[in-house]
Amino acid sequence: MDFSQNYTSEQYAFREAVRSWLEHNVPWGLNIPDDGSALPPKVQAPIKELRRKLGAQGWLAPAWPREYGGGGLPPNMAAVVQDEMQYLELPSVGDNYRWIPAMMAWGTDEQKRRYIIPSLGGESITWQAFNEPQGGSDLAAIRTRADLHGDEYVISGEKAFITGRFDPDYLWTLAVTDPDRPRHHNLGVLMVDAQSPGIIIKEQKMLMGSERRIYFNGVRIPADCLVGTPYQGWDIAQSILEVERGGHGFETSADGTVEDVLRFLIDQSGGAV
Repeated sequence: MDFSQNYTSEQYAFREAVRSWLEHNVPWGLNIPDDGSALPPKVQAPIKELRRKLGAQGWLAPAWPREYGGGGLPPNMAAVVQDEMQYLELPSVGDNYRWIPAMMAWGTDEQKRRYIIPSLGGESITWQAFNEPQGGSDLAAIRTRADLHGDEYVISGEKAFITGRFDPDYLWTLAVTDPDRPRHHNLGVLMVDAQSPGIIIKEQKMLMGSERRIYFNGVRIPADCLVGTPYQGWDIAQSILEVERGGHGFETSADGTVEDVLRFLIDQSGGAV
């Protein structure tokens, strides 16, 4: 099997341009913890600035349409950007983009503009806040409540098992919108501003790295932050899980692990095995 990459002359020229741009814009020499823990603010800041620059180039999401903040590149050129990014000695400078296909399917046009464009443009970072301490992987057992009061939702509860290394701007949140409805038909998904009053985020150190916990203490958000209807949360969550489990086809891994293994195999085999 041949593992070698056969770039066209156009791809090689583009690769040199991408590599040169990265050499001039990447913040080199950062002291990045290698245990996967949350990054200190002084390390986050220059990497977030790099994200904004990459977003302005369209290179955070090179294959996505330009109207949503992507680069609009054909797959063969997007692959060049993704390949060069894997060589950077930085934590993933992308985002948890698994929520974006769900937003494309279930969100309004205004919500797509409000949330997707800043994300793919490097201006915002979104955490997925689904799991809870007592529920494990059973999403239907969550207890976080989102109660509608007039034109606002009031959210109370706790989320756990979040491993984001950067501080969030938004929280893609699954919550119970009607406790009297049956399981799977009582959930909604809301995009919550992470700076909203009543949100507390704590880091819990672990043997390797850390996880974050989110506490919602009567957090008030506008009702138009709800994605879909108040009872479509389970369907939206399942569409995200489909992406996470590989239903979206091939995607480069977030931390480059698969690519590192592949490069090792290529080096060991001389290009073919």
